[in-house]
Formats: sequence, structure tokens, C-alpha cells
Amino acid sequence: MVTGLIAPRHQRILLDTSVWIYHFEGNATFGEAAGYVIEQLEAGRFQGVASELTLFELIVKPLQLGRQDAADDYETLLSYFPNLTLEPITRAILLEAAALRAHYRLRTPDAIQLATGLNSGATLAITNDEGWRHVAGIDTLLLTDLTGKR
Repeated sequence: MVTGLIAPRHQRILLDTSVWIYHFEGNATFGEAAGYVIEQLEAGRFQGVASELTLFELIVKPLQLGRQDAADDYETLLSYFPNLTLEPITRAILLEAAALRAHYRLRTPDAIQLATGLNSGATLAITNDEGWRHVAGIDTLLLTDLTGKR
């Protein structure tokens, strides 16, 4: 069971795509924790930030399944979700992402996500990717930290 505030000292939090996927798919292991994070965002407990890359990552599967309606729903949801800023992928973010990828050996999507958070002033990233914990300048909270499940 997940309860309490996520991280009261963090006002701006980066949400990785995995948080949205686990929530939308009702993942048996992490769906509840992901839903809790999204509920806290919606309630205004923190300001959220996500890269436009999240939109890209979310709509691929619906498009593969011929579900343009679901892809459109994801786009609308992310574009108008309360307390969430969907940040564009700019040259500055790509340059920062390249530096992060080179230094920490991150995958390109992870580097773009983290560069987006750092560039927008996020002090915490919520993900389920253990590799993010090593990145300087931003704290990381794993969904496994909220559930105690691995």
C-alpha cells in the first residue's frame, strides 16, 4: 500500500514514461504506485514535468494496434493534465542529453528525459530505472521505493 506525500521538499518533479505506462496498463506490480504518483500530481502536491518524448513513447503501441483514438487520447491527456508541463525537445536539451549519455552511459531516451528534468528545474525524478540514481543534480525515486517490490 502506498501512502503519504511522495517527497514534500521537491516542488518540481520529472515523471518518466514508465510511470504513465504502469498506470495506464494497470501493471500488477507497479500500477498502484504509479497511480498514486499521478493522483498526487493531479491534486497539486507538486508540479510535474515530462518530456515530449513521453508522448512519443506512449503512443507507439496504440498506433501499432491501429488505435489512433487511444493515441489521440494520450496526447490530449498529457497536453492538458493538471500541474504537468510537457516540455519540448530543444537543442539545449539535446546538448545536455548528449553530455549525460556520454558521462553516465545512459540510453538516449533516458538521457533526454533527465536532461528535460534538469533543464526545467526538477529536483526529483520518478522512474523505475535504477541507472538514473547515479545522475548528479537530480534525486531519483523508484516506484519500487514506494511499493517495496522489486
